[in-house]
Amino acid sequence: MKNKFVRGSLLALPLLLGACTSSNHITDADKGQFVTEFYAYVYDISDVKFESDVGPAAATWGLAGALENSRGDSGDILGGALVGAFFGGLFQAVFEGPRKGYEYELDAVDGDRVTVVLDYSPANVGDCVKVRVASKVSIKRATASLCEMDPYAEENE
Repeated sequence: MKNKFVRGSLLALPLLLGACTSSNHITDADKGQFVTEFYAYVYDISDVKFESDVGPAAATWGLAGALENSRGDSGDILGGALVGAFFGGLFQAVFEGPRKGYEYELDAVDGDRVTVVLDYSPANVGDCVKVRVASKVSIKRATASLCEMDPYAEENE
């Protein structure tokens, strides 16, 4: 009984330690990067679709399936091509994941208008957001009072 408890504890240890990590950590990709943050209002949001490689993957795997069965009759070649194309396209689609994205037009508090394309939807039109630009761009909702502050007020006094 004691041995099972020790084994179970050792197996659960990585999960417990993983739960203690914070999402506020800087990623390795952010090392040596110029990082800037600013506040903006979401002016407009448009749906976008990202490119997909499902078609080329299906064609490649279909050709491989046909060549694999080239010593058989035409039914074997056609069957190999269809099976290869189906599974090649399916694996590529699973690997790529969703191809839907969002284009955010933002009105920064300093007067600039910027456009950011994301694969997630963090805010709605009219929301105040904090934009962080490093190795990647991220947007998080922020309280409206942060968008109403003059970011240069302290410097000019």
